[in-house]
Amino acid sequence: MKYVLFIISAMMLVVPSCKTSNNNSEAVQNAADSVAAQPVEEPVAQAPENTKYNPNDARTFGVVGPVQEIRFSKALLSTTSTEEQGDPWLESNALEMTFDEWGRVTLDGLAGCKYVYDENGKFIKGFSDKTVMVRDDNGRIINYANTSIEGIDDYSKINFDEYIAKSFEYDELGRVIKATYSGWEWMTDYEYEYFGGNVYPTKATYESTAESLVIKGTITYAYKEYDQYGNWTERQVVWEEETRDCGGAGEPEISKDEYLERRVIKYYQE
Repeated sequence: MKYVLFIISAMMLVVPSCKTSNNNSEAVQNAADSVAAQPVEEPVAQAPENTKYNPNDARTFGVVGPVQEIRFSKALLSTTSTEEQGDPWLESNALEMTFDEWGRVTLDGLAGCKYVYDENGKFIKGFSDKTVMVRDDNGRIINYANTSIEGIDDYSKINFDEYIAKSFEYDELGRVIKATYSGWEWMTDYEYEYFGGNVYPTKATYESTAESLVIKGTITYAYKEYDQYGNWTERQVVWEEETRDCGGAGEPEISKDEYLERRVIKYYQE
């Protein structure tokens, strides 16, 4: 389940969890040393001068500016897990998101889904020709499903291992304050908290149900480095989670993990 939660989190604000050793490599130790410094004050996000660029999709997925692609790396700094351990670098230079020159999302790492638009910018296809994307009056994505299951009589034709849907709610500053991700027989609800007018959240709380389990957790973020547009390029993430049987029997499983996350963002030339 935590794999699903982390895939969700990396894409936008938070990514898949693997458990590793505290015997981190020299590279990870250097990373840990770097995040021990005081957090960098979040700069004011810079609006692009490219007048044809629509910032809505970038903001939904946690960036600003004429972004072309985002690559993501994550290392484990510490863990309470007793699961099998391995390489501390859980991901390295993974392609997370891409956008076209108009600012529309064209690749979503969450479901490995490519988004296709017509010559007028209207969404026409995603995971399949049954993909549904709904936007609000401001052009922001509020609902998405990679396969519409409405009106389907024969569910044997749907691969539910690949099915995923998501929805977003925004505040008056256009920041995502609630997000719901769901698949077949699982769902995770996120709520995000921000400090002042900052673009990035300081905290996320979530609750998830899947496979007869109820999972509740808190994620806290400390941003360390930013690029010229004010997009974060390095942050420290602390993930605390409680897992219970949905019937409430037995003691909950408690875990706490700390990660170093980095992003390399490529922009369109203005």
